[in-house]
Amino acid sequence: MKNLNKFINIICLSAVIVLCTGCQKEPDSQIDPDSSIPENAVQTEPELITDPGADSESGAESETPTPTNAPFPESDMNAVNFNDGNHAFVKIPDTGAAGELFVENVDGNFMLKFTDLSTNSGNLKESVQEIQVSVGQLLNPDQLESVRKISFDFYAEAKEDLYQNEAGESLKVPGSISINGTTFCADGTAYEFEGVSAVDVNPYNLERSDVCHVEFEFLLAESGKCWDSSITTEKLYFTIQRTGMENISDVYLDNLVFYDAEGNSIPLHIRAENLTETTQE
Repeated sequence: MKNLNKFINIICLSAVIVLCTGCQKEPDSQIDPDSSIPENAVQTEPELITDPGADSESGAESETPTPTNAPFPESDMNAVNFNDGNHAFVKIPDTGAAGELFVENVDGNFMLKFTDLSTNSGNLKESVQEIQVSVGQLLNPDQLESVRKISFDFYAEAKEDLYQNEAGESLKVPGSISINGTTFCADGTAYEFEGVSAVDVNPYNLERSDVCHVEFEFLLAESGKCWDSSITTEKLYFTIQRTGMENISDVYLDNLVFYDAEGNSIPLHIRAENLTETTQE
């Protein structure tokens, strides 16, 4: 009887163990990352951190930089660059504005300066600044007939503030730079070179303009409209004219070069007796 009771107790204990084991939940091997987020929750993108300096409105107001003159151009190996102070081959004709010529060192670059002594507010529009270059003092007679083009650099520098912009402001700037040129040809007739107007040289932004590169060409050379050794010394020159001035200003001449038909610069033969010493720092 005791053995029977012991057997029944073992059966009952086993049944209890089985029931307890069935009630345990098997652990989930995969956890849903969103299981803890409510269904109605709003998810937002992470906030981007930007550089405060990149915001143009958050910094100080930007100022327009003051314009400055461009560097002077390199000169040709055969150019008249006035480094030696010689300008005896240049003069001011009586037909134009009165002035003085001397070589000036401008920021380390020597240039011939025409100082205007007669242009004023009353005759500004009618005034013409002229520079006459004696070609016979720069080239040999046998070189003259090969010249097909003349080039030079030209600048204008304001002395007054007579120019007014559209806003009515008075500015110390040169204003318009228009260049014409004339000479005498081998056939004895006068010849007018095609005129040049300065473009993109800051004549309305700077007190001294940037370089206005001018080229005078003998476009009718095949018809005898050019130079040769038959031209007398009195007529062997060309004249540079600046017209249509909008402010009282002086002008500069630099890097004068003569070219042949192939575009090669022609070597100079400046006469030693024409050397001068009138350079000003």
